[in-house]
Amino acid sequence: MAEPSLLCVNCARPPPPHRRTWSRCTICVERNLPSTYYCGEECMNAHWPKHQAYHKEQKQRAKQIREGAHPDNERLLAEAEARRAERTGNEYGKRFAAAMVLSAEGDFNAAAKAWRKIIKQWPDKPTQYFNLGIALDRSDRNVEAAPMFLKAMELYLDGTEDWAASVTSAFDLLKHYGCVEMPKPEWWNDEALKALSARVVAVAPDSFMACAMRARVLSGNAISGKTHWNAGPRTAAEIKEAATWYRRASKQACAPADELRFERLASARDAFADPLLAEEEAEAAIARAAAKAEAEKARTAAEAEAAEARAAAKAEAAEALKVAEAKAVAAAEELLAEEEKEKQQTSTKAGKAKQGKGKKGKGNGKR
Repeated sequence: MAEPSLLCVNCARPPPPHRRTWSRCTICVERNLPSTYYCGEECMNAHWPKHQAYHKEQKQRAKQIREGAHPDNERLLAEAEARRAERTGNEYGKRFAAAMVLSAEGDFNAAAKAWRKIIKQWPDKPTQYFNLGIALDRSDRNVEAAPMFLKAMELYLDGTEDWAASVTSAFDLLKHYGCVEMPKPEWWNDEALKALSARVVAVAPDSFMACAMRARVLSGNAISGKTHWNAGPRTAAEIKEAATWYRRASKQACAPADELRFERLASARDAFADPLLAEEEAEAAIARAAAKAEAEKARTAAEAEAAEARAAAKAEAAEALKVAEAKAVAAAEELLAEEEKEKQQTSTKAGKAKQGKGKKGKGNGKR
């Protein structure tokens, strides 16, 4: 059975037994792109509008790569690695440098083959998986590239910049339509992506890809562009934060096209979030005013109730005092009455005693 990549891209017919492949697209050959095969002129003409669009995208992508710093950086790294390998005689270093040179020269097909050979001999090193992913990605072989970045992510030390670069590269491919049918990693869900993107920008805040990943995750489906994970609703604050990360990505981007694209994305999210935030602030201000009025009403009611209680307590105290004073007066009057009664009784007794003495004296005189 023929490999899928050797089938006619239009009708999926395999080449006949006497031929290894169908005819190749000459533009793909000239540009060192993955070969696209057609079984005949009819299929080529039928498929050409799609394939022509693909070539335009590749041309634009190549321009962005040229405008960026990637080739120069890769060439410098390759030269440094080659010098180090020459000094040490390290075979891995020599092969690594040669593969990087191929990438820097734009021969991504040859670079991919070189990286695959290195992986076969040194399967436990993460860097070659990452670099193979880059070569495949630049050849627009997204379905093949994504697993390479995931493997590099697995092998790199968690929480390092290399790990973060692998995460963002894998995410950048997995969110595209071409990878819809691919098996997804366990973190391919809304909550896990929010947490993962937050970790990535914490590790690599100056990476435009890390910033773009965080912005895309925070955006969800709120504005445009369907996500290929089950993204939940987004708050205005999350959309506003997404704008901030896109703007940061714009400042870090190497290619002018990326810089403009991220700035447009940031502006679109500002335009979406700002009215919502203003509306939320207005609602919050109304809620605060209502709460303040309610508190003032409750305070006034409490003060009135306290004043009423104080007045009632004062009246009750006055009444109690009045009763107490009346009782005191009554007690005093009763005491005075008793004293007066005792006084009268004493006076009466004294009068009777005097009279008794007078009668005795008269009796004695007659005798």
